[in-house]
Amino acid sequence: MKSNLWRQEKRPVLNIPFSPLEKTLEVVAALGLVLSIIIVFQSWSMLPDTIPTHFGASGKPDGWGGKETILLLPVLSIFLIYIPFVFLSRYPHIYNYICPITEQNVVEQYYLARSLLGWMKAEIIWLFAGLEWQTVQTALGKSEGLGMLTWPPLLIIFGTIGIYMYKSYQAR
Repeated sequence: MKSNLWRQEKRPVLNIPFSPLEKTLEVVAALGLVLSIIIVFQSWSMLPDTIPTHFGASGKPDGWGGKETILLLPVLSIFLIYIPFVFLSRYPHIYNYICPITEQNVVEQYYLARSLLGWMKAEIIWLFAGLEWQTVQTALGKSEGLGMLTWPPLLIIFGTIGIYMYKSYQAR
């Protein structure tokens, strides 16, 4: 007997217009990218040759590298978050869902999943911009590390996932 675990459901390909919320999230994510790039350009000449590249659970730097590593977060934001999420948002019929997609719930489930991608894209890009800012501040001796910077954004990201799961389950 074949397992249904990996079987791709035949789902409709719908052309659902992007909502005002999704468009707003796109702008918010793009602004986060712009800020991230501005941080690099404005701080580059002031950065020492060695900057923090990793922070431990306490928020204190525990890894160091060349100042060119400050480019890593903007590059990751663009090529691992922004571009793939923009591309994926156009194909909600290929996502994995927590409940079966039916004729009655398809539009709502696609919208919820696309909204989740928009929220995640914006939240992660802004988290990366904040980490980049704090890395610069630490490298310049204006801060001793991240402090509590990472915990609230991480809670927000996991909260977003939880809200999506609840709403998706409700819309089944």
